[in-house]
Amino acid sequence: MSDFYLNKLEESIHCSNLSRTEKLLRHPIKAVSKKLITETLSRINKPLKIKAKTFFEEWMTLVWGEVVSQAIFANGFFEEGLTRMLLRYLRPGMTFFDVGAHFGYFTMLASRIVGADGQVHAFEPTKSTYKILSLNSRHNKHIYLNNLAVWSEVGVMTFNDYGEKYSAFNSFCQARLDKKTREECVPIKYEIQMVSLDHYNYKNHLKPDFVKIDAESAEYNILLGMDRTIREIRPIITIEVGDMDLPNVVPSRELVTFLMKKRYEPYEFNGQSIVRHKVKNKYSYDNILFLPKK
Repeated sequence: MSDFYLNKLEESIHCSNLSRTEKLLRHPIKAVSKKLITETLSRINKPLKIKAKTFFEEWMTLVWGEVVSQAIFANGFFEEGLTRMLLRYLRPGMTFFDVGAHFGYFTMLASRIVGADGQVHAFEPTKSTYKILSLNSRHNKHIYLNNLAVWSEVGVMTFNDYGEKYSAFNSFCQARLDKKTREECVPIKYEIQMVSLDHYNYKNHLKPDFVKIDAESAEYNILLGMDRTIREIRPIITIEVGDMDLPNVVPSRELVTFLMKKRYEPYEFNGQSIVRHKVKNKYSYDNILFLPKK
């Protein structure tokens, strides 16, 4: 099953690397329609709902002008490295946690891979983003949605919502955007419910096989709240890294060494394959894969 989707991903990557002329010659109707849609939407200076098809042949509702949506609309995939990690290590029948699900790209991909005998539990705290996630996941009965922030404990926190265009950067702290963009974005603040993964697993009698964490600077607190899960269940884990020198945010190096001390081995996608990762002093944007040692 994963080999089938890997081949589909390779096709999408190949197409994304073609020149405009090559795209026009190979897929004239698709190329012209995308160009017309892009030109039309670019004239409208506000976020709009659009539809796009992923490489694994699922239609998604997305938001024009938003970075994740733009990538999926243009190429059918997002974050090649993390996508490959799921295709390689996630298997039918597994339980997958998508912490920071956004519009549901990885939720939907995982659902395809684990199949009807598996489960996908998605966590997305932003109210407006959660509505789109729900829309995209509505036909999948083995996807369980949670409008919650994952944290080190159960409770309530103040959350920063930067709007649909920057929804991928919503966070409990400053957005992981460049200084100029941050200064232009005034967030809406509201209270949200939070849960720890240890609490969620205990409450629902779950043993996740794979936990993907992309939570905009909340990664360290999430790890603290899944101590029992790490010790007893030993799931595969992926974590988004990237240092923006924001206040009250743990450096990415500490995230990596934290899990290494828990007897996990770190891996990365180097543009060609998944290889052993070497710890860095400072990280640019990436996703690191952690496999539990036997």
